[in-house]
Amino acid sequence: MPKIIKVIFFISLIFFAVLNLYSEDYSTIVQGDDEDVSGLLQKALNQSILKVLGSQRDFNLNQQNLKKLNPDNFIKEYKFIEFNDEEALEVMIDLKALQEKLLELNLGISFLKNPKVAAWVLCKSDYSSLQAAKSLEQKCKFVKKEFNRVANERGITIIYPILDSQDISLFSFESNSNLENLTIFNDRYPSDGWFFCEISSSSEWCFLPENIENKFSKLDVESKYKPAAGINILIDNLFSNQRLKASSQSNLPYYLEIRGLKNFSDHKSFENLLKNILFINNLNLLSLRNNSATYSFNLLSEEKNLLNYFDEIENLTLINREKDKLFIALGE
Repeated sequence: MPKIIKVIFFISLIFFAVLNLYSEDYSTIVQGDDEDVSGLLQKALNQSILKVLGSQRDFNLNQQNLKKLNPDNFIKEYKFIEFNDEEALEVMIDLKALQEKLLELNLGISFLKNPKVAAWVLCKSDYSSLQAAKSLEQKCKFVKKEFNRVANERGITIIYPILDSQDISLFSFESNSNLENLTIFNDRYPSDGWFFCEISSSSEWCFLPENIENKFSKLDVESKYKPAAGINILIDNLFSNQRLKASSQSNLPYYLEIRGLKNFSDHKSFENLLKNILFINNLNLLSLRNNSATYSFNLLSEEKNLLNYFDEIENLTLINREKDKLFIALGE
């Protein structure tokens, strides 16, 4: 494709739609340095796969299969736009198709919505010389830039708490400091996860909490990570807590009978609801009579995910459950 995207310095992908378990598509904006459209569309797909998988490890381990995916099968449309005073490409991704494909490949997908991570970064002062101070300042800026890059790739929001004088005094790492008892003021900065990094002129290490889900957890001082590795491990753990796994029975037919459909409009509304469930495909209407409808489909995940989904819908009641079949009713 002859069209060139002219953007200076770096490539970035910005997701502005929130990932939703039942949404069908979302948009992403791609900017690149002298790359043609086909290259940018491939980057958009790769970035989307990483976001949907919710696991950097799974993304890396399954490159052989993921590279075979054709962007044309998952990109609905794209258009040229102005973004930050530069030409960019807005790409519409068929989210449901991508999610279903990853499940078919026996890969889990995450449905955690836009998690927020607090990055506590302590840049230890170095006043040995003006050059040393400036060098440390640049190093800290680089680390935060790396965090921002990962945040964009993984579809999360990252916040940098502002340390006041009391915080800084507690964060001073002298020879007798006790790292595992470090005080983290997460009550001031609500987030889904957090981590702590200490940046000095000679090293840069990050520490994760012992309990990822507890904002008042102590740090795990037995393990330390380089900044990019640490934040990716934290994000993988956050996403893994809300992860949809593929089912080994996904190719077997599953049946559903819905009762209480008063008119054709009720039937079409319920059928559209089924079509938008990402872990259902090959949906077929088998019968429609006596205010009820029977469907068959392939269930791409565990049955409990379907039960949990219906449980959240108002006026929908579970009547009976048999092997590979559910009976539900639509109430008033």
